[in-house]
Amino acid sequence: MREKETPLVGGRVTRGVVRVGDTVRRPVSGDRRLQRELLAHLERRGFNGSPRFLGIDSQGREILSFLPGHVPRDLGHFDDDQLCAAARLLRRFHDATVDLAAVRPHQGAEVICHNDWGPPNAVFQNERPWGMIDFDTIAPGLRLWDLGYSAWSWLDIGEPDYTADEQIRRLALFADAYDLAACSTEQLAAFMLARQTALTAWAKAQDKPKIAKWATATADWTVSHIVPRLLPTPFRTWR
Repeated sequence: MREKETPLVGGRVTRGVVRVGDTVRRPVSGDRRLQRELLAHLERRGFNGSPRFLGIDSQGREILSFLPGHVPRDLGHFDDDQLCAAARLLRRFHDATVDLAAVRPHQGAEVICHNDWGPPNAVFQNERPWGMIDFDTIAPGLRLWDLGYSAWSWLDIGEPDYTADEQIRRLALFADAYDLAACSTEQLAAFMLARQTALTAWAKAQDKPKIAKWATATADWTVSHIVPRLLPTPFRTWR
């Protein structure tokens, strides 16, 4: 008897992803070797915040273990404890990937970056993020490169309900929770702006106007509200 398939909703779910019992079945697109290598590596390192790759089913779909919990549909309002939990989970993920990044042919890479660590790719339990999903965009890179995008996403930079002073406070909170000596609030803001401008350029090149509009608006907000308070004059004139 064929097991029941339940379409997964919430977050930014890839089309065709379903739950079957305690597993997730995911259509395969492109080369997934690095993703599978990463998931196996995380399992060996005892990182419990990611699914396990379990093989391929009869329909050619990846079989992944199911992470129970709630996945937000989009960005939103998250309290200090939730932001700290998100930053700490990213730190644990990065720390578990250091030796994997070291053997990749990318000079200067510190870790494997998730590159889309935000609420729509987080699994919540007891109102706290504990699991990470959707590793489509992973790549070797710098901690701060990944952290900059993550802060942008989790803080929902540009959201009008937050003042500049409040977002700077939350940036500092996120940086402190990640707990990296090389990561000051100012450095995090600089990398956040770099990610915003990089995504703007990518979205325009890929003809994705909605993403380009959002990234441009958040970059403009950062330049107008964060940069004057945190970043030195030479950096402010860069853009």
